[in-house]
Amino acid sequence: MLGPSREAKRKELIRIVESASSIGFDVIVLDSERAVDDLHPIDVEAAAKFSEDVGGPVIVPTVPVRRGDFGSLLPQFLEILSRRESMGLCIVAGNPAYLSAEEASVRPGRLLWSACRAAGEVLNGRLMLLGTENVENVSRRICTSLGCTAFLLLDEGVEGEVRRFAGSSPRRVAVYAPFYIGDGIPEGAGRVLVSYARRRKRLVEALGGGSPGLREALRVSIVGGVGEAAERVAGLASSGVGLLVGFPAELSLEQVGRLALAARMGRRKG
Repeated sequence: MLGPSREAKRKELIRIVESASSIGFDVIVLDSERAVDDLHPIDVEAAAKFSEDVGGPVIVPTVPVRRGDFGSLLPQFLEILSRRESMGLCIVAGNPAYLSAEEASVRPGRLLWSACRAAGEVLNGRLMLLGTENVENVSRRICTSLGCTAFLLLDEGVEGEVRRFAGSSPRRVAVYAPFYIGDGIPEGAGRVLVSYARRRKRLVEALGGGSPGLREALRVSIVGGVGEAAERVAGLASSGVGLLVGFPAELSLEQVGRLALAARMGRRKG
């Protein structure tokens, strides 16, 4: 979503950091899918330095442990983290949709443990997110032992999963949620929400294996006016969510600003 070239991605990220700083966001998580789409670690550091200069949010890149470049990517980020206080790290197993068959066949448990241990030594208490999808048991043990922040995806019944993680870890629980805040849902934003919903295991199971459409996608996203979105945020907060990471179904400053407003309103209610 940031652009077709490395230079375009770098410029757009810095623009987003500047906007997020003016709105008052605490954290920007850089999602990761295919290696070809990633921001270069040096460009992530540039965005973090800019954020430091303007008093902006913590920048949190994502490292998938099953991806083939994990062995070189993690050390690069650990080196940067050692000199940038305004950064955290998100460690995930890696979604099979974005991995080769060989990468997806790798068992992630041992890699998650080693990555979190190495990152924890450098971060020294700063934000370390650990993706939990499909690795709930091992991630719960890691969060309890190493003090990571469990990072869940908004799915059917997520509130119960949040409570289970909140009861076993000293850290707050984070949830990733796609959103569109406004009247109606534009076609492009709807496609993003449906695509997300079709990858949510518990929702698909609840539908008896059916394929979610837009109506079902609303169950695993934050959609509606600011007031409606605030109510959803309040519900998540009351279940134990301490950090909401929103994924804009339509990337615009207006959408990001509406999320900030809904989150503040919802946090007070929750």
